[in-house]
Amino acid sequence: MPPRTSPRKPPQRYRPITFTTAAGVFSLVLPAVSLTRLYMSFGSWLPSVYTGVLSRVTFLFYGYDKMQARNLEWRVKEATLHTLGLLGGWPGALLGQRYFQHKTRKTAFQVPFWAIVIGWQTVWWAIWTLS
Repeated sequence: MPPRTSPRKPPQRYRPITFTTAAGVFSLVLPAVSLTRLYMSFGSWLPSVYTGVLSRVTFLFYGYDKMQARNLEWRVKEATLHTLGLLGGWPGALLGQRYFQHKTRKTAFQVPFWAIVIGWQTVWWAIWTLS
């Protein structure tokens, strides 16, 4: 009978707090405040539910793409990830990038992603000022 050994724990992943992490956290403030203001003005949860559902779906797509990348399988197209972000799932994309450490170093992906985030910040600012 072989000697019993304890199972090895995987090493903790290092997730440094970077400028983009801080910018990402800060970029969530305006949508949260604007969604609250929309609810207070119109009494509808629909914008919050839409944003939440699409963000969850986008987060799952990032996780699936990371899994596919590790297994050297067919990947999710970058255009699909950007489309989900453009449709309003960018908070889930932001969390997915941070949690899965996926697509964070590829500049060709990050430039359009942050353009989408800035575009949505403009939308949320317009909602804030008009509601």
